[in-house]
Amino acid sequence: MTILDRYVLKQVGFHFLSGVALFVALLSAGDLLFRLAKMWLQQGITGWKVMVIFIYSLPSFLVYVFPMAILLSVLLTVGRMSGDSELVALRAGGVSLWRFTIPFLLFAIWICAGTILLQERVLPYTSLRLKDMWEESSIANWLLQENTFFRDTTEGGVERIFYVRNVNTREALLEGVVVQEYNKGILQRIINADRALNREGKWIFEEGVAYEVNDRGEVERVVHFAREEVKTEEDIKEVLKTQKRPQEMSFAELKSYITRERARGQQTDRLEVILWQKTAIPFACLVFVLLGTSLGIVSPRAGRALGIGLSVLVVFGYYVLFSVTSTLAEGGVFSPILGTWFSNIVGLAMGGAILWWKERK
Repeated sequence: MTILDRYVLKQVGFHFLSGVALFVALLSAGDLLFRLAKMWLQQGITGWKVMVIFIYSLPSFLVYVFPMAILLSVLLTVGRMSGDSELVALRAGGVSLWRFTIPFLLFAIWICAGTILLQERVLPYTSLRLKDMWEESSIANWLLQENTFFRDTTEGGVERIFYVRNVNTREALLEGVVVQEYNKGILQRIINADRALNREGKWIFEEGVAYEVNDRGEVERVVHFAREEVKTEEDIKEVLKTQKRPQEMSFAELKSYITRERARGQQTDRLEVILWQKTAIPFACLVFVLLGTSLGIVSPRAGRALGIGLSVLVVFGYYVLFSVTSTLAEGGVFSPILGTWFSNIVGLAMGGAILWWKERK
């Protein structure tokens, strides 16, 4: 590693940490800090527990913040070096722009690896630790999400897949429940109920309809009921504490889950989009390095304020394109891989083209 590489890495590292602090403050300044302040001031949660909740909530932010901070750090570093004519001196000494970009790319590879580690190891762990606090209903109302999926496989040979629209944590009540009941892998019944409770080793469904399915997958009988009971060994609190949303699963866990769902004939486009987002977002670090380097050189004397403004503008454009193409992939317009990686491909092409143009110029 040359003196130039160490010099650049030192500066970009400092600006990266500043960028992380800035973007975490911006992203958490809304809903998260408001809820934490409400817990502390109105609901009697101790300051220490509020701090622990904030720390456990950070990984879900940092997965997105790291690529943003990379872009800001590169823009500020290149902008300052250009403004102080250091880049001119390097060019005069025979250093090409491609060579100048290498330490930035090296730093981005480290942060990319760190983002993957954060997403694969830290985020699933912190999500479960947050749910461990769910015994306090004031916290649970925030942590437990709507549209919850979970499985119950405790009755021998029977598997039930639950979809729950809403969780009433104060009454330990599930609202808007749809259950697919399988016997040895074959769908036998679909239960649609207004409410479901878990009491004394039973699931109790209230005010619903049961659709009994024959071996050909056809609805054979429809039964309306005021109350329906089935056996279980699950406890609703333990089910909801350990249940992971797709965003909280590791890549391997989500891939395995998709395989099982596909084997049951279920639509998995949305899950596949989430799966490939787990690869596209960390590698955005490399995209932002090329964009940041090229844009920083385009505006050599712009200053710190424009560097921050450019980073916000580029990040906004990237995530808008990312959201649009991911949504199109969910609808089947693009494949899940192309839909989630499209913004990376566009960013790499733009950054590389601008850098090539500046090198030629």
